[in-house]
Amino acid sequence: MTIAQLRQLLRQTRIHMLAAVVGLPESLLQAPEAVGPYSVAQHMAIRIEAENRALTLAQSMLHGHPFTPALPRAELDRKAVLMRWGWDWDHLMRELYQQREETMWNLEDFAGAILHHKFYVHGQLLSPYDALAAVAEEERTLGDALWAWRARVGQDGPESF
Repeated sequence: MTIAQLRQLLRQTRIHMLAAVVGLPESLLQAPEAVGPYSVAQHMAIRIEAENRALTLAQSMLHGHPFTPALPRAELDRKAVLMRWGWDWDHLMRELYQQREETMWNLEDFAGAILHHKFYVHGQLLSPYDALAAVAEEERTLGDALWAWRARVGQDGPESF
């Protein structure tokens, strides 16, 4: 996969994820346990932090020194939620968009073979591509779950508003 293809994948999965919540009232976006233990807003806080970690990991690979987070994923997710506690939807969306802009801007740093060069990280071989493609996969999975949740709460799509 090329940088252009990765960029397109990230765009498509972000559109899929956010389309699932377009037009929903803030009360639903903040409702607890929409998908698993988190509200939609809390999931967005987690996505912001997860993308930031993935980009940082990819950049650390670029410099030959991949890092390993000191905490398990569940704890990192909890911290992401706590850091953004009380933020309104618009604030979360601004940070989500800013993080994606930073990711897209930095993709060119991975041009060439380094995009797929494997490093030993977290007990497995990963490339910068693997780290960033995981962001897209998690957004696709969350988007699917959000669409299912939306149907369960009787908000099948924008036409239901």
